[in-house]
Amino acid sequence: MKKSTQKSSGKHVLVLDVGTTGIKAIVFDNDLNEIAIASNPLPKREFKSHWVEQNPPDLLRISQNTLRQAVKKSQLQPNEFGGFGLTNQRETTILWDTVTRKAVYPAIVWEDKRTAKHCASLKKYQQTILHKTGLVIDPYFSATKISWILENIPAAKKLLAQKRLGFGTVDSWILWNFTQEQNHVTDYTNACRTLLFNIRTLKWDKSLLDIFEVPKTILPKIKPSKSNFGTLKKSILGFSLPVKAVIGDQQSSAYATGVKRGLTKITYGTGTFINQSIGRTFQLHQPFFTTLLPSGKKPLYAVEGKIESSASKVSKALNRPIQLNKIITEIATDVNFFVQNLPLKPKQIIVDGGITQYPDLIKIQSRISKIPVVRQITHNGTALGVAKLILDN
Repeated sequence: MKKSTQKSSGKHVLVLDVGTTGIKAIVFDNDLNEIAIASNPLPKREFKSHWVEQNPPDLLRISQNTLRQAVKKSQLQPNEFGGFGLTNQRETTILWDTVTRKAVYPAIVWEDKRTAKHCASLKKYQQTILHKTGLVIDPYFSATKISWILENIPAAKKLLAQKRLGFGTVDSWILWNFTQEQNHVTDYTNACRTLLFNIRTLKWDKSLLDIFEVPKTILPKIKPSKSNFGTLKKSILGFSLPVKAVIGDQQSSAYATGVKRGLTKITYGTGTFINQSIGRTFQLHQPFFTTLLPSGKKPLYAVEGKIESSASKVSKALNRPIQLNKIITEIATDVNFFVQNLPLKPKQIIVDGGITQYPDLIKIQSRISKIPVVRQITHNGTALGVAKLILDN
């Protein structure tokens, strides 16, 4: 998407996109043109065997700085902004003291696999969990990350006993700290990646909470993705803004593509994610997870597949054209496995994400999958989806 050189006469939307390795803030006009973009890297620590963590204060500090940079670049006045939206890396788990606002432990990132043994011990519950959440028992999701912190961090146990412990994915952590109401809230698309949320009833599920031994008292309130999530407090930008939408990153880029049954998108980012809308009826399709798309108060389902570590592989070969082409081809081949197993054969595939800036990716993916592949109007599809949701009537 090209940056517009003219300012829209309507209200502008400010979107914060908190990824795994970087944070972006983008100002969109009411025609979804990108008016200003700011971005900054987000550190993460990888250690032991597949332990991955981030510093919760970093998430707040870098987010605020990036938002301020985007607003400054836009040269817009406060009254020219109509709302704020948030999209984020999903599953990443933070527990904090609801009085002091301090996290009790670093954020355990979605890539972290420390709870693999715990997950293996719960396999007898797999069918129950699958038919309520659309997910398999895996360290990827939030539930066993929460359990690990409750089991291993004394401060968490103490705060739980004092009824001062809160849990959230990245969206909840941001909203708790950035809204003047100090709202403890999330949306359906983030909640559905925890293994604790029933995607048929759209509620936290007691039987799931019991399986993972997670107390309901620490969980955020859940809302549809387009809701009143509170007000961005004045200290963040120098002026307040209504928070109008929150969406998990992959569902957000899917919304940017469209939610009509059969529409299919691929995001090539830190990981590569394949997502296809399947409509209002809950279904399971191997080898995919079933997840939720933004839809109001009734569920709208999609299937999703994941390929890990795409960006790290690409970044290591950026200055080696032959090796880079080989890696892109390998990623496209892995993607094709999911494409060929989609429940609905797509007429075309919309793609976004940072790796789509590699000029030959579209051609390689289309050749391997034998389906037309079209680049999204911006590689910032995750942010675009939030802006679109806010502006859609």
